[in-house]
Amino acid sequence: MSLGATMRTLVDPVLAVVFPAHCPVCSQDLERPMRGPLCEACWAGVASSPRARCRCGQFLTAGGRSCGRCRRGLSPLSAGFSLGLYEGALRVAVHELKYRGRRRVAARLAEAIAQDAVARGLLSPEAVLVPVPLHPRRKRERGFNQAELLASELGRRLGLPVAPSALVRRAFTAAQTGLSAAARRRNVAGAFAVRRRAQVAARVVVLVDDVVTTGATARACAEALRQAGASDVRLLSAARVE
Repeated sequence: MSLGATMRTLVDPVLAVVFPAHCPVCSQDLERPMRGPLCEACWAGVASSPRARCRCGQFLTAGGRSCGRCRRGLSPLSAGFSLGLYEGALRVAVHELKYRGRRRVAARLAEAIAQDAVARGLLSPEAVLVPVPLHPRRKRERGFNQAELLASELGRRLGLPVAPSALVRRAFTAAQTGLSAAARRRNVAGAFAVRRRAQVAARVVVLVDDVVTTGATARACAEALRQAGASDVRLLSAARVE
């Protein structure tokens, strides 16, 4: 058992009694606060979805084999994976990370992703992990980039390199929340650039993000990476909006 795991085993029971906390999903008491903020039963609900996916990672309706964009050959992504839809326990977990600064959530999400065979197939030994960047202004406001935290945890678990500075967001765009699919595409057009070409040229790049909505941001990033010479671009996210 690692030192961290030993400390959690010793400290968790004390915290549960002295500073009781509740699961934001089901309101049950947390028996293991240091593994929070969800209870273990709700963390179990964050496991990979059994739904069919397109090769780009988009969830499909019953009977579908690929999404419309991939059928038309319009996706710059060769493969993709998300744990599940942005709902239920997974949505709460991502929200706790992104908006409440619960950074330990990144470790739990990485743990769940690393346990999935499809995700591990994307994370081949030659891959480099590149988090979807925030604009420096937004990163200063938030204090961290949740995609970077997730990529770092995945890299640590799987022994893969992480290139957090390879891709930059050069335009301070409006928040994507609430925008239509077309508006999202216009919002991020030309917003990303590769700053360190040597880290991605002729490499398999796995883009890492917390939530994929329409995929406009991921595709804009992938196009910039392709133009910089990446041999392959894949997408990995914790959640995806249907």
